[in-house]
Amino acid sequence: MLDILALIQASSAFIGVSPFIFHWYKMKRLSKQPIEIPPEPSTWPSLTIVLPVWNEEIMLKKKLEDLEKQEYPSNQLDLVVIDSHSSDSTLAVLKEWELTRNSEFKLTTIIMDSHKGKSAAINRILQEKFSSDVLVITDADALLSPNSLKRIGRWFSDEKIGAVCGSQQIIGLNSSEHQLNEMTYRSFYHDLRIGESSQSSTPIFEGSLAAYRTSLIKGKQIDSTYNADDSQLAIMVHRAGGRSIMDFELTFFESLPSSTKAANIRRLRRASGLIHLFSRNYSIKFDPLFSKIFRREAWSHILMPFFVVISGFTMLCHIVYSSYSILRGISFHDFHILLLFFDSIFLFLLLFGKYIRLGRILRSFFVAQWTLFLANIEMFQGKDRRYWNQDIESRKTIIRDSE
Repeated sequence: MLDILALIQASSAFIGVSPFIFHWYKMKRLSKQPIEIPPEPSTWPSLTIVLPVWNEEIMLKKKLEDLEKQEYPSNQLDLVVIDSHSSDSTLAVLKEWELTRNSEFKLTTIIMDSHKGKSAAINRILQEKFSSDVLVITDADALLSPNSLKRIGRWFSDEKIGAVCGSQQIIGLNSSEHQLNEMTYRSFYHDLRIGESSQSSTPIFEGSLAAYRTSLIKGKQIDSTYNADDSQLAIMVHRAGGRSIMDFELTFFESLPSSTKAANIRRLRRASGLIHLFSRNYSIKFDPLFSKIFRREAWSHILMPFFVVISGFTMLCHIVYSSYSILRGISFHDFHILLLFFDSIFLFLLLFGKYIRLGRILRSFFVAQWTLFLANIEMFQGKDRRYWNQDIESRKTIIRDSE
């Protein structure tokens, strides 16, 4: 019995995790040589900032004021606020700001007749006949670092660049478990995305701040039956001949969910969107370099979680069965004693390694894998996570800590 448990545990872990480790190691090396950003152009590309909102009365004024602080030629800048049928005072806040604002850029408001989710709002935007060079999509609960728009403008002065996304910086750091997990997860995430961008394109984008070359997405539509609209557009851009990259220095500021429950819901939403993204686009033919990236990411999001869960379950069974055998005085091979020792250390780090780096890495990895496992199960069950309620406390944190 112990031999069977050990075989399942080791083989599941190796088969499931080794492709991911190989991909991460390769991208980690490539991330040390990121793409060099072009210099400031003589003529800045025109930008249309798209701000999707729904019941954002708490955050909207702060977000609009944050956009006003960005330095960019006003004659090259438009703002489109698309409201997904808010039921609070979002539109009243927008109207009040419009009457008192100091900015000169053009403002357009689009009001949808019902709440259909962010992806549906993006599709509505893509139907518009914009003349600008770049669409910049940003969330209401994300504040931009200074000169973010100019950094985006510099990237799009290179005709090869079709899409650029930013990287998250966390406001209001503390030592809560879900924040430590998120920070550790992000360190891996950045290495992967930057390495993929250096090699070809990255299929996973940060929707809180992402920019797309208008000519590559205009008139097209994304699949609004699931989220991951940002990554859908990034893949669309790559298929159209542009590079979709992540810029680590193009930062935006967000507050993490205010509770473990809210953090779990957010992770599930994000995982659900990516699983749909990879499963629905797996059969598409990409160029060789991007195809390797896409398939390794698909493996990591769809198949690896099942192998990790199986390996983790058999590890627990091995610990229990080995410990029971020792207590009963049943002899077994020294190999199982050694495996029990390593399993016990592994389990200890998972349970009590909050303040140890290796422990945080393992905890973050297993939290991510368990979330992906649940999201895969939900996909087979047909559960829809396109819609969500804002975390009010996290928005209050952004406003308080950004003052």
